[in-house]
Amino acid sequence: MSIPVALPSTTLGWVLLIIVTLLLLKAVLTVTLAFAHARTAARRRARTEGSPLPGVSVMIAAYNEEVGIADTLRSVLAQQGPALQVLVVDDGSTDATAAIAAQFARSDPRVTVLRKANGGKASALNLAADHLTYPVAVSVDADSALAPGTLAALARHFHDPRVGAVAGDVRVAGPVTSLTQMQNLEYSVGQQMEKRAQDMLGAVSVVPGAAGAFRSDLIRRLRYSHDTITEDMDLTVAIAAEGYEVRFEPGALSYTEPPVDLRSLWRQRMRWMYGTFQVMGKYRHLIMNPRGGRLGWLTLPYVLVYGLTLGGAGPIFDLAALALLTQHMNDALLPLLLNVGADVAVAAAALLLGRQSLRPLLITPTQRLFLRPFVSLVVVMTCVTFLRRRNVQWNKLPRVGLRLPGAAPTREPLPQAGD
Repeated sequence: MSIPVALPSTTLGWVLLIIVTLLLLKAVLTVTLAFAHARTAARRRARTEGSPLPGVSVMIAAYNEEVGIADTLRSVLAQQGPALQVLVVDDGSTDATAAIAAQFARSDPRVTVLRKANGGKASALNLAADHLTYPVAVSVDADSALAPGTLAALARHFHDPRVGAVAGDVRVAGPVTSLTQMQNLEYSVGQQMEKRAQDMLGAVSVVPGAAGAFRSDLIRRLRYSHDTITEDMDLTVAIAAEGYEVRFEPGALSYTEPPVDLRSLWRQRMRWMYGTFQVMGKYRHLIMNPRGGRLGWLTLPYVLVYGLTLGGAGPIFDLAALALLTQHMNDALLPLLLNVGADVAVAAAALLLGRQSLRPLLITPTQRLFLRPFVSLVVVMTCVTFLRRRNVQWNKLPRVGLRLPGAAPTREPLPQAGD
């Protein structure tokens, strides 16, 4: 017995059906690649099991980070495995950041504190690059904390001489509110689905500042650029342009403090999006260029088409479907249900791969109705700002401190010399 299928009766209905079909194909491909990456990651671990780990130099650029710098340093110094050097660069802080870091340096010879006038994150990281001791350099944001085993998980990739950089898995660890929970689900999908799929395609576009590993000699030579305000993406693309692999390591967890109010979230996303525009403009000569390799044929076109175009078009689809529902319900209902179902399925797959609770699925409708339009508005405003040649600056977000999963808030004493 065949089941009748009602085809759209309007042009808009056909457009919606074609769009949702393409989105479903992308979702299926992304989930398939993400689960294949889980097997690839296991094989990579097996190949380096028992091999000595290269030493790691951790770079922490800090400007007015007295709220969280101690937790960051504790999480780094507690890492087991590779030989460790910790470089804290105080970028002209006006609070107690330098004093707190200096207390750690007095009690642990692995910590060095460098001080400079305020010049921005790129200049602070470049100063750290001048003092690297070990062959692997790992950037850690001063508002983040590493899970145990993160440095070892990142370092083992550099046994392969083809690898130039490795991205860690960044997760949200802030106050539990509707806004931070929506960001948590967004991060989970971005890391467990998008990053895994990009790794399988050789198209990872960003190694994040919260947990990113690089070959030290590449950082010394290429340097963090002042040309853009997303220095981590800029360096990642520069390394890929040199012909090196950029990977994603799901076992390298870094918990970061998210924006806790709409104003801070807006400023963060404007910087991210504007910096992406800058990077795309800087490396536009590589797009669809045979000399660009996978970077030119996959990574940059993906960012352009999905990140900057289709990524901001979701709410337009929703509005068109809702408008069509009032006139031709049959034309809009199926595409809308398929699209929502795909969102839930992809989010569920991401949470399962990340070994997280499925409870965040309950906020999927809220995220779709609020966060997606919010991000789309950011894309539009960034386009306007970029075309009008107005600059977006690195904005310091207010800090409230990390709230790590399963951990009660504590105020551990700072280390004393001789501890």
